Amino acid sequence: MGIEPRINMAQINSYLQERIETLDQLMIRNLNYLGMECVNLAKNLDTYQDQTGNLRNSIGYVVVKHGNIINSIFTGGTSGPKQSEESGEKIGEDYAKELAKDFGNGYAVIVVAGMDYASYVEDVNHLDVLNPAKNLATSRINQIAQSIVNTMRRRS
Repeated sequence: MGIEPRINMAQINSYLQERIETLDQLMIRNLNYLGMECVNLAKNLDTYQDQTGNLRNSIGYVVVKHGNIINSIFTGGTSGPKQSEESGEKIGEDYAKELAKDFGNGYAVIVVAGMDYASYVEDVNHLDVLNPAKNLATSRINQIAQSIVNTMRRRS
């Protein structure tokens, strides 16, 4: 007399797939929200004068899942007293896409200021461009992770 399992593997697989999809949606939604928070903070800083609007317009984010960009937000709208041939939005988005190639596994939100002089403004002139956004992301990421864990527990 042996033990016969009464497990329906199709139901187990279905349940696990459902949990994976829920986790995926939670990760993407929360990283999008974090990206929006960081971009809004960075764009609304009034620590530097943006001559062409390109620096602020180059600030945006991408959400990456296993090396693929799931969402990308780069919006313009800021113009400075000087005109420019460059598009800050395009430069920022291209830079973020280049960085996204380094994230082949897992999830990531990448917030950038795409203009090459952004680090100069921060490091040499000591004016905030992305540092407050970086600090916000660092402080919020553990809260987000815990929120996702709690949501997954409630839905089990």
